[in-house]
Amino acid sequence: MISKSFLLGLCLLGTSLAPAAAGDLAVRFPDLIDRSGEVTSVLQYDSYRNQKFNPLMDLGAWHGYLLPPGNTVGSFSGPMIIAEEMPLFMGRITDQLSLSTPEGSSLPAATEITRHAFPGVLQQHYRQGGFEVNLTLRFIDDRSAVIETTLINNAPHDQNIQLHWRNQLTDDWSDAEGDQRQIGDALPGWTREIALSDALTEVVFGRSRDGNRALFSGTSRLMISRSHPVRRHQETEFRIAASTAPLTFTPGERKTFYAVHSYVHNAEEAAAVRRRHQDILRNPAATMQASALRWQTYLSKALKPQDQKQPGNKARIAVKAVETLIGNWRSPAGEIRHGGVTPSSTFVYFSGLWPWDSWKHAYGLSYFAPDLAKSNIRALFDHQIMADDPLRPQDAGMIPDTVFYNTMPARGGDGPNWNERNTKPSLASWAVWQIYQQTGDRDFLAEMYPKLVAYRDWWRRNRDHDHNGLLEYGATVDPAHNTADGQLIFQVKGAPTADVTGCTALQDDWFRCRGKDRYEAVLQTKKYTELHSGAQVAAGWESGMDNAARFGFITPEQMTAYAKSTGKSIDEARADWAVDFYENHDDEGRLTGYSLDQESVDQNSYFYLETRLLADMADRLGKTGPAADFRAQAAHLRNQITGCMFDPESGFYYDLKLAQGVDSDDCRARQVTARGRGPEGWGPLFTGLAPKTQADAVIQMMRDPKEFNSFIPLPTASQTNPAYHPDIYWRGRVWLDQFYFGVTALKNYGHNDISQAFITRLFRDAEGLSGNAPIRENYNPETGAMQGATNFSWSAAHVYLLYREK
Repeated sequence: MISKSFLLGLCLLGTSLAPAAAGDLAVRFPDLIDRSGEVTSVLQYDSYRNQKFNPLMDLGAWHGYLLPPGNTVGSFSGPMIIAEEMPLFMGRITDQLSLSTPEGSSLPAATEITRHAFPGVLQQHYRQGGFEVNLTLRFIDDRSAVIETTLINNAPHDQNIQLHWRNQLTDDWSDAEGDQRQIGDALPGWTREIALSDALTEVVFGRSRDGNRALFSGTSRLMISRSHPVRRHQETEFRIAASTAPLTFTPGERKTFYAVHSYVHNAEEAAAVRRRHQDILRNPAATMQASALRWQTYLSKALKPQDQKQPGNKARIAVKAVETLIGNWRSPAGEIRHGGVTPSSTFVYFSGLWPWDSWKHAYGLSYFAPDLAKSNIRALFDHQIMADDPLRPQDAGMIPDTVFYNTMPARGGDGPNWNERNTKPSLASWAVWQIYQQTGDRDFLAEMYPKLVAYRDWWRRNRDHDHNGLLEYGATVDPAHNTADGQLIFQVKGAPTADVTGCTALQDDWFRCRGKDRYEAVLQTKKYTELHSGAQVAAGWESGMDNAARFGFITPEQMTAYAKSTGKSIDEARADWAVDFYENHDDEGRLTGYSLDQESVDQNSYFYLETRLLADMADRLGKTGPAADFRAQAAHLRNQITGCMFDPESGFYYDLKLAQGVDSDDCRARQVTARGRGPEGWGPLFTGLAPKTQADAVIQMMRDPKEFNSFIPLPTASQTNPAYHPDIYWRGRVWLDQFYFGVTALKNYGHNDISQAFITRLFRDAEGLSGNAPIRENYNPETGAMQGATNFSWSAAHVYLLYREK
């Protein structure tokens, strides 16, 4: 419920909030995310390497701002910029306003302070020396924010004052104990040059190509223009000031001042933005109104009708999710050719695009920002591998695992985060079909259909080692996985000398080896402490569940406990968790990549759904032959999953070992049960392929407090899983995509009551979700504690879907 003090604050805010008071939906959702903070250094990390604060970012811009700390007013903190691939607070203070008499005397301190972060806007109100002051910050395009400053003379006489604005850059690099404190220590020789003219202030950042610290082109810059004539000057190395001439305010007179603040990546963008500043300042009020209307449109589409009048807790969480998704939107720049929603604007490594994330973002966005949803899909398919690709023609149809501002060195870039070692699970058609369902855009469907078919064909060609129709996760041909002549690369610790002949000794009893035969020999001896390969890591990434138990990830302590509980020797126990690979080759015998030695139930369930949806798309596009083929293939795949991957004894679905080396004609003998249960087991229920008897058994497991019915339900490993721990990334923490898939599974099979009970517990007990903390990457299943990245988009997308659909 909106408090009386809040409504009083709205009255005090004057005309800058008049549209909101008249019915703007944004005003009903104040301070859903804490957007205040005192910036003291470029990096201000929490324990997960998130920037500690949550700046307002909007409309695809690559920079953002905060309200000032505490109960202070008159300025904004920041900006934080996305320096191509990483978030850095390059500014401490933005447009710190002070008022003085023409003689230089400061006006009395501010009183009656009100400040709020609404969806899409930061606002402040206060009184000072007989003036009412209103500050409003909104983003008005993909490179620029506008700060509107309105002063009203409430005194019964004329007042003569000057307005002064100060902008201060950060001069410290990190606030972490033991880290390099000064920017010059972190980036030796790096420069920031301040250029002042009558019309513009610019801070030009010197070139840096340090992929671990900062990426600047050498012509990226902050740019500030103002609506009124000012005298600009540089006060110190890190502080810039601008002042008006003395101005007279008659009693009751109102004057409004505008400043445009932009961040651009290079000189070409700077030239365009200079022209854009001139256009903005011809009618800045109109740009502010357009921004407010855009947010009104988002919220009117996103909210259920009853929640637009009397929003409850779930509606507030839904709007927080909308804010998160729009805030993580990055517009085209560098290799990002269409705008897309990144996983997080505040986590150190998440300022790029991932396919699996993007499909989920697009699904949620389809309800209130369908054009952005389409753009998000296109941003990944812009980089779909073509048959004439110079690096990996064998991967024609594949979508790379990550797309960032900079491509990788092998493609002529210097990006540290671009990744083609794997792709992500088959949910692209799920997202495209959802967008079509919401928009009816047949042209978009026709555009995407052949690309989706090519992607599906890649999976069948490159991730079905034994050609039986069941897919595996795996890895591409890549220098991180194999030598130039195609030999598998791996590292082993603690192996006997006989097992590492020809390997290179490393530190701490580690050896670097190569060759599939050598890998097999090490596996068979079982005489090793740890065994790692880049291909195993990439296969985990390809699943989206990076270090899940079913892919052999378990701590040494857990391995010891597993051996003890099963009565096996440590070598025998290790064999249960050993991961093998198979090389995939084309018809001419050339290496095309690797498959894990297991067919995954989740990917095959998604692939079933994708195949079924491609049939529906083909129908809409008049392709009756392909539609029939897709339906027949989906039916066959469904029979394989339900016939082979379900274990009647435990009542759950599991991955399968490949048939090679398994001495049984019963496909169920290949089930990977030793590594416990995870959310992959409700994939067949999420996609609707499970028969009722099998679904009922899985649901019983999901409801069991000893298994998946934890304090926050549906963790990423059953609590009986030998590798479970509530703090491990994909072996315990609750991820909201898997939670959503789980409650959808319950709903699909008529258990709406359990589904709603789980959602209620999540919304109530997940730390910060109902408060003003940002939406997090994952949550502790036993305590509800926030974990992982802040402002996490796929969590936001699924939180919104839980509100909208459940």
